[in-house]
Amino acid sequence: MTTPLIRHRTRRSALAWRLAAALLLATPALALAVEIKVLSAGALTQPLTELIPQFERATNNKVTIVYGTAGAVRGMLEKGDAADLVVLPAEGIAEADKHGWVEPDSRVDLAAVAIGVAVKKGAPVPDISTPDALKRALLDAKAVAYVDPTRGTSGRHFDTVVLPTLGIASEVRAKAKLQTEGSAAEFVRRGEADIAIQQMSELLPIDGVTVVGLLPSSLQKITVYSAAIAAHAAASDAARQLVTFLTTPASKAVFKAKGMDAEM
Repeated sequence: MTTPLIRHRTRRSALAWRLAAALLLATPALALAVEIKVLSAGALTQPLTELIPQFERATNNKVTIVYGTAGAVRGMLEKGDAADLVVLPAEGIAEADKHGWVEPDSRVDLAAVAIGVAVKKGAPVPDISTPDALKRALLDAKAVAYVDPTRGTSGRHFDTVVLPTLGIASEVRAKAKLQTEGSAAEFVRRGEADIAIQQMSELLPIDGVTVVGLLPSSLQKITVYSAAIAAHAAASDAARQLVTFLTTPASKAVFKAKGMDAEM
């Protein structure tokens, strides 16, 4: 028969065990509460702005993101800026891998986005359904806004592929408004350009503009954005955890809602 003293000691021992177990379980969570530094192309600003707070709440980690054009992020890597995770177009990750800026074989594709066209809200919506129709719309515009070709993927494609294919490179370049950071649609919103060409995820968030649609398929470029662990990551395990979160079905739905729903 158990005496009251023994029962008291037993209850106290059980309580002590439960407290010790709770502390043991809490310790890994505290240990994982780290800062993850991310260098990301600006096209992912909208989906990551929504997703990162969810990840932080779920893991207790803190995520710090520096956004820039693909060219700007490349420059940061070249300078050796600290990072745990790098998010760039797939070809940018391939280049970073070649230079040893990211861990080999760590690339994971996140989302894909197409290039679209926007005009000021309330302005006549041009026909861009065919290359000839797009050509007429670009020639009729007093100014055309797009990303500086030396800094961003969509601008480089538009300037070096679309315009020469349409045979109007010199005419459009003469009236171009080049965006170095952010959305080219800001020129349209301010009335400084009649038409903007950029990736859909950069056009959709801008108030005061209407997204007309996508470039014709023969002129289109689908950009796949990928993540890779930085070569000298201080928080590589946490960065991998973030990548896993960004590839869940729920996260993919957010990417789609923000215009990054092109087929990879």
